[in-house]
Amino acid sequence: MSDGYVTQRYVHLRRAAFLMCGDWAMADDLARTTLARFLNETDVGDPDLWVYADLMAGFKKQRGRRKRVFVAPEDSAAGNDMHTVLVLDALHGLTPRCRAVLVLRHFCGLAIDETADALDLDDSRVLALEAEGLGAFASLLAAARPAGAR
Repeated sequence: MSDGYVTQRYVHLRRAAFLMCGDWAMADDLARTTLARFLNETDVGDPDLWVYADLMAGFKKQRGRRKRVFVAPEDSAAGNDMHTVLVLDALHGLTPRCRAVLVLRHFCGLAIDETADALDLDDSRVLALEAEGLGAFASLLAAARPAGAR
């Protein structure tokens, strides 16, 4: 089961890592490290929750090691590159914890309690961070929009 899980989830986990760190090489390293640790675990109740929690813990250890330059994802369509870069730039204008909540809730699809478990927070703190992050994200995205796109 775990080898199939790793194969199936690698691409998604790598993208989630990229949303957190903004660097494809670091995202690849974080995803591979997380999945390697997953393969060595013997008692994992919810594999998705385990890998997201491990990925977020790995990101916290990596934070601040490089200056990040946000570029469109490797597999984005050429016409969407500008929008992708604007969204990534706005996402990375958030605090790391707000960004983690938004990535886990809205990209990874975790419920509030699962996000709380992955980040070792209580549910009310996740809700507060999500509201704060969504508000700040909307403001940052609006401010980053080119003049002709308003």
